[in-house]
Amino acid sequence: MIKLKAFAKINFILQILGKRADGYHEIDSLMQSVSLYDEILVDKKKSGIELFLNDPNIPNDKRNTAYKAAELFFYKTKLEPSVKIDIRKNIPTEAGLGGASSDAAAVLIGLNRLFDANLSEKELLELGAQIGSDVSFCLTGGFCRCRGRGELVEKIDNSGTKFCADETESYDGETKYYVLVKPKLSILTKSVYDSFEKSFIEKENYIDGFLQHGELVLKNDLEKVVLPKHHEIGEIKNRLLSLGCLQSLMSGSGSSVFGLVCDKKKAYEICEEIKKKYSQSFVVEGMNVGIKE
Repeated sequence: MIKLKAFAKINFILQILGKRADGYHEIDSLMQSVSLYDEILVDKKKSGIELFLNDPNIPNDKRNTAYKAAELFFYKTKLEPSVKIDIRKNIPTEAGLGGASSDAAAVLIGLNRLFDANLSEKELLELGAQIGSDVSFCLTGGFCRCRGRGELVEKIDNSGTKFCADETESYDGETKYYVLVKPKLSILTKSVYDSFEKSFIEKENYIDGFLQHGELVLKNDLEKVVLPKHHEIGEIKNRLLSLGCLQSLMSGSGSSVFGLVCDKKKAYEICEEIKKKYSQSFVVEGMNVGIKE
C-alpha cells in the first residue's frame, strides 16, 4: 500500500494570452503548492479499478480525474488494472485550488511506485498532460511558471521574491502564510473561460515583469469575468485586506480567495475572524515540493 499527500495550489499570476486552435486558452501562470492536502491511498486488488471518496458528492467513476489517471496508467504500462484507490478530501472542490488535478497526479505517482513500473518523470508528465491542464504542475510542485494550457511547467527559484502590497509596504522574508477562504459559492471553470473576452487580454506580460524586477504583484485575468458576476468574491478580497493581508487574489477560476500574510500569528488571527462567516477558511504555507508520502 502507498500513502501520499496531494497538495492544493494557488495562482499568484494567471494571465490569459488568447484562445488556441484546440479550444483551450493559452495561459501564462505562476503557481504555488500550499500545505492543504488530500490524502491518497493506493493498494493492489485482484482486478479492476475501485475508487472510494469521503465525499459522496464527488463521482467515483470515469468522470473522476483520479480514476482517469489510473486508467491511463494501466493503458500506458499494459499492466492488468488491479487497484483500490481511497481519497480523503480536505481540499475544497470547485474552488480553483487544483484538488482534482493533485489527486490525479498522486495516483500516477502512487501506481508507478506500487507496481514498480519505472515510468520516468517525462513519461509521468506526458500522462498528466493528457488528464488535465494542472496535473503536470501538481506532479512537479513548488513554485512554477506554467504555460501552454498549463502543461508546460518550469520550476522557478522564488528566494528573495518581494510581495508588494502597494508602493510603501512589502515583504521579502523566507516564510509566507496565506489565509485561504472558500465560500459556499461554486464556479465552473469552463463557464469562466467561455465568458473570457478578447478585449480582456493585456499586452504586457505580468510574469516577465516579475522576473525582471523580483516584485510579485498578484494578478488574475479571470477576475475580469468572475468579479462582476459574483460580488462575494470581491467582498472576501476586500475583507482579507481590511484584516491585514498584504495582497489578496482569487485562485484559478475561483471561487476560493487567498490573502498573503507575513506573520504566522497574524495569519491565524485573520483566519479565526473570517471563519465566523466562512467556515472553510484555512491558514496554509507555501510548499517547495509536489506530491509526497
